[in-house]
Order: sequence, then structure tokens, then C-alpha cells
Amino acid sequence: MEKNNITYTPLKGSLNDGLLNSVLDLYKDLFIDADCDFFKERIQTQTHVFSVLAFSNDELIGFKIGYPKNMETFYSWIGGVKQKYRNQGIGKELAQLQEIHAKETGYKILQTKSMNRFKPMMILNLKNGFNITKVYTNEKRQAKIIFEKNLG
Repeated sequence: MEKNNITYTPLKGSLNDGLLNSVLDLYKDLFIDADCDFFKERIQTQTHVFSVLAFSNDELIGFKIGYPKNMETFYSWIGGVKQKYRNQGIGKELAQLQEIHAKETGYKILQTKSMNRFKPMMILNLKNGFNITKVYTNEKRQAKIIFEKNLG
């Protein structure tokens, strides 16, 4: 699917090595404390992974990846858009395509997590109809915020 010269590619299942490496490169650019081993392990061990990739020409500029948490909840795990492509609706489009997939696949709830330091993601979640359902501190003493959206 193409929109405003950006191509969106939805993918079910594992990413091939080339795409995985491109996503990992972008992941490292987006997240200062990127743990590539954790990322690779998670994406390779989850079943029914669903990814939406955004390309400008052949350059990966954004991604949104999720997987089922349980029978009724789809977990929107991670995503991001390259800095120079932000504020163009790309993150919103990635999120909408993921939500459509979750709904069409029969999930009732879309869930995601964020941290206070990722304010643009928190704002996007709230603008897209998510509610804050829980705030907790993880083992690294970081505050995490759980957002959920009812798909029913």
C-alpha cells in the first residue's frame, strides 16, 4: 500500500534476515539503550508476529511490530519512525494498519506500553483512543505505562 510516496508493507511471521537487519539498524537509531540481543530473541521467539514496515523509496523509515499476548489481546510491542520523517502521519498509519490486523484477526483488546521519556508515543496512543490502564515500576526502576484500546 502506498500513501504520500511512503509504502507500507504488512508482514505476518518472521522477518527474513535482510529485513530483520534493516529493522535492527533503525531500532538502534531510534532507541539510545537499544538491546539488539533482546530484540532479536523476542522477535524470533514470539508466535504470530505481525509487522508493518514503512519505506521511502527502498529505505526503511519506520516500523510497528506486535504479537498476540493471549487469545483476546494483541500486544503492540515496538515501533518508531526515523526523526526526519516524523510529524507526517507515518506513525499513525503504522498504528492503524496494526490495529486493523488485530481487529480482523479477532482480538478484542490492543495493548501497548511506554515510558514517560517517550512522550510522542504516549501522545499518539492517547490520540488514537487508548486508555492508561496501569502504571508500574520495572526491575530497572523505570516507570512503565500500560495503554489499552477496546477493539470491540
